[in-house]
Amino acid sequence: MSNAICVGAITNDGRSLRLLDQNGHNQPLNTEFELNKFWEVNFIERTHTVRPHVEDVLVISKERKGKLNPNLTMRYVLETWGFTIWEGSTEKLFDGLLEWTHSGSGYISQHGQIPDRSVGFWIPNESLTRADYQTKVRYSYPMQGFEVSRKITFVGLQKPVNVIPAGTLLRVSLARWWDRDGDTEPRCSLQLSGWYDLPVNSVDDFEDDDLPF
Repeated sequence: MSNAICVGAITNDGRSLRLLDQNGHNQPLNTEFELNKFWEVNFIERTHTVRPHVEDVLVISKERKGKLNPNLTMRYVLETWGFTIWEGSTEKLFDGLLEWTHSGSGYISQHGQIPDRSVGFWIPNESLTRADYQTKVRYSYPMQGFEVSRKITFVGLQKPVNVIPAGTLLRVSLARWWDRDGDTEPRCSLQLSGWYDLPVNSVDDFEDDDLPF
């Protein structure tokens, strides 16, 4: 985000979290939280959460505990901890409740059905190709039988790559409610938050230092 970082986490009892500070704000740009690290976190539930953003918690204290074993894949961890992983096309995401603009961007509308979560994990059946728009890093997912591909904006901290191969584990999320200066009804836009277990030889500009573990 422009002046903060939205930090997502998963617990070993199969729950997704968004780690806000004690005042209910996103983490600062210099947050100690880093990708793929283990923490012991004491938190309280945020009151008056608004669907689909039910993952919000307020962090009271935290202690670093280590990092993920490099011999394990994130998919193995998620399945062991009981997470559901969507597999297939974009139609599988968020219980099939996404709507799509004419240009191919996905969103949840306040006028439609709202899912019971704002984050999830997805294994696409097609490769995603980088297709930036203005200052935003975006990825394009091809849709068989459609003239317009799906477009997903990348909001993570990893170094963008040119191609995300089919079969790669992705984390997707829904942005906070917004109405684009009154031009639309309140919406939550589909976002790509990051990827795991990406084959190194799938892109020519992917270095060892970029590996997620």
